[in-house]
Amino acid sequence: MRFLVTGASGLLGRWVCREIERAGEPLVAWCLSRAEPGCVAVDLTSAEAVQMAFDAASPDVVLHLAAVSAMSDCARDPARARAVNATAVGTLARIVEGAGARLVMVSTDLVFDGEDAPYDEEKGAAPASVYGRTKREGEVLALSMGSALVVRLALLFGPALGGRKGFFDTQLETLRGAGSISLFDDEWRTPLALDCAARSLVAVARTDATGVLHLGGPERMSRSEMGVRLARLAGADESCILHVSRLSLPGERRVRDVSLDASRLRATVPAAASQILFEDACRVMLAISRSGGWSRPA
Repeated sequence: MRFLVTGASGLLGRWVCREIERAGEPLVAWCLSRAEPGCVAVDLTSAEAVQMAFDAASPDVVLHLAAVSAMSDCARDPARARAVNATAVGTLARIVEGAGARLVMVSTDLVFDGEDAPYDEEKGAAPASVYGRTKREGEVLALSMGSALVVRLALLFGPALGGRKGFFDTQLETLRGAGSISLFDDEWRTPLALDCAARSLVAVARTDATGVLHLGGPERMSRSEMGVRLARLAGADESCILHVSRLSLPGERRVRDVSLDASRLRATVPAAASQILFEDACRVMLAISRSGGWSRPA
C-alpha cells in the first residue's frame, strides 16, 4: 500500500510517517508550505498544485493531517482557517475519489460543544470555535465522497520528533525547572499518546471503514490532572502546576468536556492502541523524549 501523508512536518504527522516507514511501506510526505528533508511542499489551497502533486504521488491511501490547528490562529484569521481546514479538504476529497484512492481525514473532538459528553459517533456536532466549525465543514466535504473516513482525535500528548518543541516538551522542561505552568482544571478530554494515535490511524487506513470513527484514550481527565500525573512520573515537583479555569483565558470560549467514546473504533480495528492507560503511555513518551526522538531521512 502506498501512503500519502499531508501535514507530515507537524507534531502528529512526524509520528505517522515514523509508523509507516518502520513498516517499510512506500510513503510520500507533504508539508503545507515549506519543504524539508523527505517532504514535498504543497499549497493545499491551490487545486492545481494539489492535483499535480497527487498525480506525481499516485497513492493508494491519503492520510490527511494538515490543518490550521491552533484555536488562536483560527480565530485571528478565519478565512485562512476555512481555506485550509474546509475548502482544501473538499478539493483533496474530489481528487482522491476520482483516482479511486482512499481518503482518511483527521478531525477533532472540538467539533462538539462540550455539554453532552461522552461523545460517540451518533451525537451531533455543534462546534463552539472557528477551529471546530472549519474542521466540521471539512468533515462534511470529505464525507460527501462515499469512500472517505473521518477520524476524530482526542487531545494528543507526547514529545515532538525531530522538529520544533511541542507543549509536552515545554511542559516537561517547566516541571523539571523552577518555573510554573497553568493548566485547566475544568476542561475534560480523553487524552491519547502520539504513538498510539499514529499506530491506530495507520491501522484504520488499511481497512475499508468509511463514515466517522472516534479515536481517544480510555480515561477522562482534566489537563491539570494530566500535568500532576506526568509530574509524578517524571520525578518533578507537582506544586509548580497552577490549577486555573478555562474561563480565565481571553478569546473564544473553551468547551467544558469533549470526552470521546472510542468503542466503535476498537471494535472495527481490535489492534488499535487507544486502550493504553495514560500513565503507561507517559512512561513510553518519557523514554522517547530522553532518547532524542527520531528524524525523517532526507
